[in-house]
Amino acid sequence: MSGDTVLIQDAMGEKVGKFIQLMATFVGGFAIAFIRGWLLALVLLACYSALVASGAIMAMLMMKMSSRAQKAYAEAGNVVEQTVGAIRTVAAFTGEKDAIKKYDNKLIIAYKAAVSKG
Repeated sequence: MSGDTVLIQDAMGEKVGKFIQLMATFVGGFAIAFIRGWLLALVLLACYSALVASGAIMAMLMMKMSSRAQKAYAEAGNVVEQTVGAIRTVAAFTGEKDAIKKYDNKLIIAYKAAVSKG
């Protein structure tokens, strides 16, 4: 569990810093745009809502695709696990006849030894 916390801390630390950097760039860019050319900045601000909407739609689609991929990987892992288990079972049954022969030979040797002593 402590390893997971370190991973989460590393990931969050990097993302928080990147978020602050990108937000500062965005706000600074609009501030400079309004100072240098306020009319063009207004047009860009109006187009920004379409950009945010398309980004949100893309994020939702990516989440759905990721969810489907995770389900597919889980099903594939289950199939592989069952297949490997079945291979072990088949291998165990193929060696059964050899094990019975060895056991029978040991019983015969033990019986002969007991008869010769008795």
